[in-house]
Amino acid sequence: MSQKRKELKKCMKRLDALQKELAKQKTCRKLKFYMDQLRELQREVDRRQPCRTGFPVNESLMLPHPIKLCEYTISFGQLDNCGRELLEDALNARCFAYAPYSNFKVGAAFRSKGGKVFTGCNVENAALTPGCCAERTAMLKGISEGCRAFSAGAVVAYHPSGFTTPCGVCRQFMNEFAKLDVPIYIAQAPESSAPVPMFEDDAEVLVTSVYHLLPHAFTL
Repeated sequence: MSQKRKELKKCMKRLDALQKELAKQKTCRKLKFYMDQLRELQREVDRRQPCRTGFPVNESLMLPHPIKLCEYTISFGQLDNCGRELLEDALNARCFAYAPYSNFKVGAAFRSKGGKVFTGCNVENAALTPGCCAERTAMLKGISEGCRAFSAGAVVAYHPSGFTTPCGVCRQFMNEFAKLDVPIYIAQAPESSAPVPMFEDDAEVLVTSVYHLLPHAFTL
């Protein structure tokens, strides 16, 4: 009987040792999981921060190679008021698009340095070249009223493959009237046919900049 008790004690010790080893392994796995999560969060934070050059962002034009603002995506609900308002204005402007040939409607909104918002939509023409993109329509409206510099812009369109970014001509046009660090918000228009279109809070938004859209712009 005493022999069996000794064997039982040995088995209990082994079992206890195995349980401790298993607990250590679980702890290691949990620790690794949390470390991976922290690294992912750090990467996300780094991705959303402007590159650090030692110069304020608004001095970027004085640099031989302007500061590169990071491009990133964010949900509509997480945007600041400036971004949300511009996107909503661009979405409303899209309703007035004249696109009988392509049926591809685009809306844009640009805020002047004084805070006034100018909106525009794309206007097509049977001869193609006389047409005008939404971005230039909005900026031309502001320029015709004395605005010579814009502080932010937004573009809204719908394409099943993803975001619709400005064409090359519009990018060059933006470069003429906006500093390279000016943010440009780009979003997909909702597929809904509601009379008053609205963005859902979880709608994805691309935040980019004039520099990112055209890093090697033509200048004189």
